Amino acid sequence: MLPTTAPQPVRGLVITEVVVLAGLNLELLVRRLIVHAPAPAGEILYFAVGVVIGGLALLRRRFPDRTAALAASAIALSLACSAVGFFATPLADVGGDPEVAASMLLVGAACHRLPRGFAAALAVLGGLAMASGPVLRYGGTSATLAVAVMWALLWGCSVMVGLILRDGDARRAAAQAAARDRERLELARELHDLVAHHITGVVVRTQAAGVILARGPEQELIKEIEEAGAAALGAVRRLVMMLRSPGQDTIVPASNLVETVEAAVAHGDNVTVRLAPRLADLVVTPETVSTVHRVVLESLTNVGKHAHDARHVTVVVEPAEDGRHLRVEVCNDGLRPGRVRRAPGGYGLIGMGERIAALDGRLTAGQHGDRGWRVLAELPMPEGGTSR
Repeated sequence: MLPTTAPQPVRGLVITEVVVLAGLNLELLVRRLIVHAPAPAGEILYFAVGVVIGGLALLRRRFPDRTAALAASAIALSLACSAVGFFATPLADVGGDPEVAASMLLVGAACHRLPRGFAAALAVLGGLAMASGPVLRYGGTSATLAVAVMWALLWGCSVMVGLILRDGDARRAAAQAAARDRERLELARELHDLVAHHITGVVVRTQAAGVILARGPEQELIKEIEEAGAAALGAVRRLVMMLRSPGQDTIVPASNLVETVEAAVAHGDNVTVRLAPRLADLVVTPETVSTVHRVVLESLTNVGKHAHDARHVTVVVEPAEDGRHLRVEVCNDGLRPGRVRRAPGGYGLIGMGERIAALDGRLTAGQHGDRGWRVLAELPMPEGGTSR
């Protein structure tokens, strides 16, 4: 199976960048500030700007989500330095290799990671800063023009490398999506060909037994088995449909959610259910309905297993205050004072957490009050689907 995340930066590349930038700055320091000492103020300025931009280039690995800010800061600093150099006395020798190398890294990272609009704007500004730097700082001689052309070519190389990496990420994401689709369709075929086939056989045989034992005492039990089999078959078919059409966000009215909660707590004598007054006006996805059912059912099962002395169990289902999440809360008072109870050691909470995480929700389970235990699930609701 293809990896689900992009590969981490190779440590060797990071070390190489540090060595190259440090070496270029050291060479400039020795050549300009020591050999040709005393260095003019412009040389000190250019050296300091090169060091700062080099640091920004190295930080792009540490803070990839701030690539835009790092690249924009480096370009603005380079342009400001060129503007200062334009009004100062031109220096004899053209320099600035550390700054150019760092600018190349940042421009390439911007073309690789940022959205198209930001990437294009920063690439153009970066090219302007790199190509105009030699002319503005050192005058319009033939040597500076040649250096400007060279720096423009280096800018083009950095843009090209960034776009190649961007295309590679897009191809990798497309390959991962295709692999997920293949696995989803394979699972749908297995469910349809195997599980649905066997459930259909059970339903047919149950119907035949009902005809044979039409007047027997087993008729009611057979009818229940038939209905359960038919419901399971319908659930499998709906699951197959969702697996085959992952892009369809089918929304069902919350009455199914209400019925699901009431069915999950039907056998609890000491369970109090509190549903939001306008819960019937909400709309939720089928995945949310099934997840709420699993959370309530698993939480009540854990109460029976681990909180035998619980006298009151409360199930609350309501929209969150932000209006974008559905809160499912199950509380019990089965924790004795002074005793710290850990989460159950089985796989119930793990399964709930995985189902909720798949919906980008949050799960919290732990002590609540002096002798309470609470399971709280917050599930996102569809945008614009908070009311019918």
